[in-house]
Amino acid sequence: MFRILYAAGNSYSSKIQLTRFLEAMKDKPYLIKTAAYRKSSPTNYNIDWTLDCILNIYRPSAISDDFKLNDNLSIYFEQVKRFNPDLIISDLEYFTSYIANVLNIKIWQCSPILIKNAVSFEQKYNLGEKFYKIYFDLETYNSRLTNIITNSNCNLIYSHFGDLKRPPPIKDKFEWIRPYHYIGKYFPPCKHNIISGSLNSNKSIYQFLGRHNDSIAFTEHYDEQYSNVVLKDINDKNEYICNLHNSNLFVCEGQGSFLADAFYNNKYSIIMLDSTEVECIINHLYSSGLGLSKTIYASHEDISECFERTVEFKYSDNVKFLHEKIEEIL
Repeated sequence: MFRILYAAGNSYSSKIQLTRFLEAMKDKPYLIKTAAYRKSSPTNYNIDWTLDCILNIYRPSAISDDFKLNDNLSIYFEQVKRFNPDLIISDLEYFTSYIANVLNIKIWQCSPILIKNAVSFEQKYNLGEKFYKIYFDLETYNSRLTNIITNSNCNLIYSHFGDLKRPPPIKDKFEWIRPYHYIGKYFPPCKHNIISGSLNSNKSIYQFLGRHNDSIAFTEHYDEQYSNVVLKDINDKNEYICNLHNSNLFVCEGQGSFLADAFYNNKYSIIMLDSTEVECIINHLYSSGLGLSKTIYASHEDISECFERTVEFKYSDNVKFLHEKIEEIL
């Protein structure tokens, strides 16, 4: 049986991406094991390896390549070696990527963040990335990312931008992969004004929704109570996507999976940016630059023009889902 190890990065965006991958693979004839951090561990799936124990407890950003300095990393290394996967899929997860290179295991990177390296500087400049140049030029971040990309067999940009009529041109050694998404149907009982998607209890989004009648927030913290805002379970995907499809506008923090849901349901998005996650920042830059969304920073900002906007897509014959990409090598 073909063996796959999927390693998720340390972010909420990675949690959504991993969850949807496991949903898509549940009936596939593969032996799949997963590695993730507490932040990126799915709610309804068990994780084989939890990676938080590998981090430096005092300085999580201080990563060493020397296995001898971290017993937990050595243990993880031996367990991956014993599992002996035919393929490792990594959401730019540093430790697993390094282990794959040491053990000479085929590794694919699959992440929205790859667009940062795949798009030319001129295209980034046109989209406004110059304002974040200092942030993205941090030496430690860039050196790690470049090393991971260079030593991977395949670099898949997990983004709905690949299904635009005119997607941003990308460099060689990169390719688009279609994000897993949900598509709803017209159903009048699900029709509401504004719908939001978030894993967190985002007070800014709740304040924004509270200023607009008939709005619903989908979140994992749906048991909380707020005035003027209805909260529902984001893991009830049928209700979530039905409400999104029949809404006037969609709101999220910039996670690629949520933006993809809006995109494939022809919805324009409002981004209330989660500036702690690199993926959200990158998605905000490109999404707004490509005319798919507007980023706001306060609940009282005028969004009247956004209600009249829709987005269009066309499934590209050159873009595949991740499971279709896997099937090509079998």
